[in-house]
Amino acid sequence: MNMYTLGIETSCDETSCAILKDYQVLSNVTLSSLKEHKKYGGIIPEIATRAHLNNIDKVLVAASKEAGISLKKLDLIAVTHKPGLGGALVVGLNFAKALSLALKKPFIGVNHLHAHLFAPFLNYPKRLKFPFLGVVISGGHTEMYRVDDFDRIKILGQTRDDACGETFDKIAKAYNLGYPGGPIIDKLFKEEYKNDFKFKCGKIGLDLSFSGIKTALIYKKKEIEKKNLFNADIKRRLVSSFQYVALETIIRTILEAKSKFKMKRIVCGGGVIANKYLRRRLESEEKKGIKVFLAPFEYSGDNAAIVAGLGFYLYNIKGKKSTIKLEAQAN
Repeated sequence: MNMYTLGIETSCDETSCAILKDYQVLSNVTLSSLKEHKKYGGIIPEIATRAHLNNIDKVLVAASKEAGISLKKLDLIAVTHKPGLGGALVVGLNFAKALSLALKKPFIGVNHLHAHLFAPFLNYPKRLKFPFLGVVISGGHTEMYRVDDFDRIKILGQTRDDACGETFDKIAKAYNLGYPGGPIIDKLFKEEYKNDFKFKCGKIGLDLSFSGIKTALIYKKKEIEKKNLFNADIKRRLVSSFQYVALETIIRTILEAKSKFKMKRIVCGGGVIANKYLRRRLESEEKKGIKVFLAPFEYSGDNAAIVAGLGFYLYNIKGKKSTIKLEAQAN
């Protein structure tokens, strides 16, 4: 087929462009404005939007150079149009529309959450078989789907409040660990400390709640500080107990959904999938006869390669079309 697809992703703080040859990734260039957000302990939408405006043309040039493909050779443009920060999405979407008009090439909008589920199939399209249980765990989303095809996706469960990654960030901020919290807590995690403190995650059916455990961690810290007992070791034991409970609750919910809907394939994507303990636990389920596909580390966070991959699939296999009137759908 030899079709070149440009992917554009600007849903949050990463400005990303990628070029794929069919499902093969030729380039995937991502520039994050994370450093500018760190002092605030979270993403500031206006800062993210300005960074996209300043960087998107540079990132496109870098992706084109790395792939060795001129823009004239592109056959398709795929861009994230939902969900995400409103201003950030508009930057990427309008950039894609301008390129589409200038190059006279078709473009389509992609749901970047669904794109996270495409990550394990980049460079390996023969792995792609339906149906499967799709799980997206990221800074802003914790959702579970039944995927009969990428145009037939049904949500089965989700967080009712904070997303998993967001909870890691908020706890890390409360514990003065830094931002983003996920990688920091994962690095501090020691399995021998997993039961040192008894925390619980809210769970109703296949829906999850992380606000309760977040509050419990904050109050437990204050309680120990009043006794002048809070130190680096206690901190490590607390966040280890938190990570264990939070991730084991997610794993238990995934396995419940797998059994309930009789799924033999589980596909996971999103930034939290980079967590080492979570990866190890999910991979261990393969010994029980379950096929588990995890996003590779380089495609677990928000990036344009997954957008291009899903865009190529939807355009060629499912015949998806889009118009210049496509609008951003913020969340």
